[in-house]
Amino acid sequence: MHTLTLTHVQLDELRLKLHGAMEVAWLWVACDARTKLIPAFAQGPRTQAVAHQLVHDIGHRLAPGCVPVFSSDGLALYFYALTAHFGAWAQTLGERRRRWTVNAQVLYAQVIKRYRRRRIAEVRHQVQLGTPEAYRLALCALGFSGRIQTAFIERLNLTLRRSIAGLARQSWSTAHSLSELALHFEWWRAVYHFTRPHASLRQLINDNSTGSARPRYRPRTPAQAAGLVARRWSVQQLLTYPAPPLPSAG
Repeated sequence: MHTLTLTHVQLDELRLKLHGAMEVAWLWVACDARTKLIPAFAQGPRTQAVAHQLVHDIGHRLAPGCVPVFSSDGLALYFYALTAHFGAWAQTLGERRRRWTVNAQVLYAQVIKRYRRRRIAEVRHQVQLGTPEAYRLALCALGFSGRIQTAFIERLNLTLRRSIAGLARQSWSTAHSLSELALHFEWWRAVYHFTRPHASLRQLINDNSTGSARPRYRPRTPAQAAGLVARRWSVQQLLTYPAPPLPSAG
């Protein structure tokens, strides 16, 4: 996946359970709200390095000049990762040193939740990059409600926990290593993108305005919504698709 045109990217992380592991690991996931595409993911602890890895992968797959609207939970690591990857070095007149300038098109907001006794006690919405009015207008222009939310990535988290046994909250099928879980997630992501239709992405074929027939819909996958493929693939087509050649060492 490359040269993607994404509109509203939501970021979140899921806590992992590894067999016999003492340290806590996390699955970092990015999701496009319009196409339901998963452009990038990362595995590792809740550190700034892993946040940089996720955002770097997202920026590497975007089309030139594409700057989506971002939203996440209250984790501060996303702010530093976004400001480090979406910007450029600039030198003003009369200064010797260059300064890193964040791209003015980047809009980023957080949904900050405060818990009390494992229950949500308070929810705050805060715009970290841009202004609240610019953030609302950008979402409305894309066809969203304009509210700061992470509903799409949270719904994806539920789908992940119910689709991959190693991510289930109460399960004996814990993964033995991050590499094993990454392979499982990559296979599920391929099926999710190319073979599994998404209910919210269906297209209306004919309406019942004349009362002659019931409305008919054409199912679509996230890959179809993103323009990566023209039709839905079968599992056999996915398995027999030739792998791209590896880049040369030179």
